[in-house]
Amino acid sequence: MLIPLGMDDLKVALRDTGFIIKYSAASFLVPIITVLLFFEPLKNMAFYALAGIIAFVGGFALTKIFYTETKTDFKHTFLTASLVWLLYPAIAAIPFTLILGIPFIDAFFESVSAITTTGLTVLQPVINSAPASLLFWRSFISWIGGIGIVVMALTGILRNYSKTTKWISAEGNQEHIKPNIKNTVKEIWGIYIGLTLLGIGLLFAAGMNLFSAVNYSMSALSTTGMDLSLTGLTAGHNPAIDWVLILLMFFGAISFSIHYAVLKKRRTDVLFKNAEVKALVFIAVLGALLVAPKFLHFYGSNFIGLKAAFFHMVSSLTGGGFSLASESQVFLWDDFIKLVFLAAMFIGGSAGSTAGGIKLSRFLIFGKSVIWRIKSAILPENSFFSRRFEEQEIGKETVKQVQQFILLYAVFIFVGTLVVTAYGYDIGNALLEVTSAQSNVGIGNGISQAGMPLGIEIMLIFNMWIGRLEIIPVLTSLGLLLSLRGKR
Repeated sequence: MLIPLGMDDLKVALRDTGFIIKYSAASFLVPIITVLLFFEPLKNMAFYALAGIIAFVGGFALTKIFYTETKTDFKHTFLTASLVWLLYPAIAAIPFTLILGIPFIDAFFESVSAITTTGLTVLQPVINSAPASLLFWRSFISWIGGIGIVVMALTGILRNYSKTTKWISAEGNQEHIKPNIKNTVKEIWGIYIGLTLLGIGLLFAAGMNLFSAVNYSMSALSTTGMDLSLTGLTAGHNPAIDWVLILLMFFGAISFSIHYAVLKKRRTDVLFKNAEVKALVFIAVLGALLVAPKFLHFYGSNFIGLKAAFFHMVSSLTGGGFSLASESQVFLWDDFIKLVFLAAMFIGGSAGSTAGGIKLSRFLIFGKSVIWRIKSAILPENSFFSRRFEEQEIGKETVKQVQQFILLYAVFIFVGTLVVTAYGYDIGNALLEVTSAQSNVGIGNGISQAGMPLGIEIMLIFNMWIGRLEIIPVLTSLGLLLSLRGKR
């Protein structure tokens, strides 16, 4: 049933979108500083400044044109979140197209990929000649995307506890660390920055130069996985760097409520008790063991093969998206490897983390629901047994919602795969690319590239967008728009 939406409701959503876009203009100051640090041409600075001005003026205009005293309600947040995750990437794409001279659709693809923390790229032909400021800008917006554009703009749009709570719920992050939401956001940012700095230090100590360490730390913690060059991690071999990236990808895929409990409350026992953390480690190890024989055959070395198997499994499960293999090598992986990694991408990381996928909590509840169903079938009719997950009773409505979400998630992957195969790609590689896009993983096999068919590019942008917003806000927004009617 569609939720009725009046014109004033639409004004609320557009007004709030304006606030976020207006305050997001501050993010364009960061690459301007990078231009100065690397002595780049001043025209690059002008391009970032232009994008920032467009964000500020455009956002300001939306807040004035659609000003209303109506308070934000839950239904408004769905539409606003969906709009922000389209408008901000569009503005963030401006420097890509102006500096590199690439078509805007390619720039938009790159921007959406970064902000949704996916990591697929179309910059293969030009990435080695891209200026440092643009490479940093791509890493920076992916780092922002890891926490959420909404959090970045808190001081502009969120004025009270209830309103902020609805914003965070719309983005799928429903765990609250502290009663006061502004303090919660401060704690999240503090943890996020702290882990990023830790990653920079570890990568630098492992042998990366400082600029690369900063970019790779941001990309790993946000589970984006974007490289700084065409060869990326395949150029040279440094096991220490690989293990640091594995650690950072795990950090990114763990709920920030767990990070808070461990780092702020000193409750290390939570790591060993949390069902999602245990499942994350178990699935990563199991998947690595399943594909290990294949990787041992490829690499011809026990240690390198085992490490590569574990690295790619962690990268797939957490949505980290880094790869030790080139896109042409990924394309040639056999179907067994692809199926194992596809399953990992589909599942994803913890709820309340930067990872994508359906999330481990939904996967575990779905698995338990199957067991509960079997018990109901074999036990006497009036038998009672507990249906609990993480010490909480799980009702039939929750199970139903989880099952519906997983079904919808699979449907959109099917639609994306259908589109890609229509252009002549085999189903295995098409399914891998679409799942990688929608689960915000970014392990590519060469389908995503400059000059790809427009239909595939648009479809993958849609998959990345809807995957990041976890489907329901997008569908609800479409329903609200379809039900739009003026109030008399």
